[in-house]
Amino acid sequence: MQNSVKNLFFILILVCFGSAGGDPSLPAPGMVQVHGGTLFWSFVTFLLLLFVLKKVAWGPIIDALDARENDIKNALNAADKARKEAEKVSNEYEESIQKAQSEAQKIISDAKASADKIKLEIESTANAKSEDIIEKAKLQIENEREKVISEIKHIAVEISLTAATKVIEKNLDSEDNKKLINEALENIGQA
Repeated sequence: MQNSVKNLFFILILVCFGSAGGDPSLPAPGMVQVHGGTLFWSFVTFLLLLFVLKKVAWGPIIDALDARENDIKNALNAADKARKEAEKVSNEYEESIQKAQSEAQKIISDAKASADKIKLEIESTANAKSEDIIEKAKLQIENEREKVISEIKHIAVEISLTAATKVIEKNLDSEDNKKLINEALENIGQA
């Protein structure tokens, strides 16, 4: 601002002194005629107007511009703070998503491991029960077999006694004895 005032003052002085040299009654070709008194009072009026504007208008204008500058700086700072806060929230959100995904993967893997463990336990229990049932069945079959063999022996003894009694009663020849033994053996097969 001060440079502009100095330049304007310098131009006014040049115009003043430029027109003062030479014959004042002759107008310079293509130039505006400047009178010294009018120029002086115009210059004084300009300086007074400049001084009044500086005291009256310049302060409020500068204050308004400073206030506007401060408002803009505050708005930029607030925007920067909001951007940083948004980035922070976004990062926290991303971290929470990643944490939730890792926890979900862990839960899934734990569930699979538990399911595999339960499956193995069920298979183990089923195998143990089936082996127990098979052992009981084998034992029962063996008991039944021994019981049947015992009954067969008992029946064979009774048949043998019956046949021996008949042989003794009849006192037959050896041909009849063979026939009776064969009949007794056939009866054992049918029983």
